Amino acid sequence: MLPIFASAAGKLTQGETMKKVGLAVGVVVIAGVGLYALNNYKKKQNVQSASNKFADGSKEGLAVQYAGLMRSALYSGWFGATEDEKALYSTAIKMYDNNVSFKLVADAYRKLYNEELLVKINKLLEPGELETFNNALNGKYKPVSSSVVTALKATNPIFNLF
Repeated sequence: MLPIFASAAGKLTQGETMKKVGLAVGVVVIAGVGLYALNNYKKKQNVQSASNKFADGSKEGLAVQYAGLMRSALYSGWFGATEDEKALYSTAIKMYDNNVSFKLVADAYRKLYNEELLVKINKLLEPGELETFNNALNGKYKPVSSSVVTALKATNPIFNLF
């Protein structure tokens, strides 16, 4: 029986009940602090392991680098509230150019940040952006020309005559 209910039933005095409640709260707090410390220790070990891989120049090392780039692109803007699609596309192009699979990057991302990269990307990107991202991963990304003349032609039809 919980100490509070026992007190209500009149089996324990108020002093005994408070001692038992204090003891129970103390045990829960100590267990919570211990669990928090253990999780932080595991996270630091994962980051250390990933940074060791990063330094060796292998595909796994590149995957760690790309996982970091993905993380910064997914949490850009004020307070990490927006995503930088251009940075995501750029990272996907680099992954394709260096023949690093999305699976390697997703595994490194999971190990570093305890999140699923694919779920996060599917959640944050709209369908058109997701298609562009997939095209970049498959080497089919065609960047739009960023010249001033092209921009003027798109915004003002009179420039299409030139």
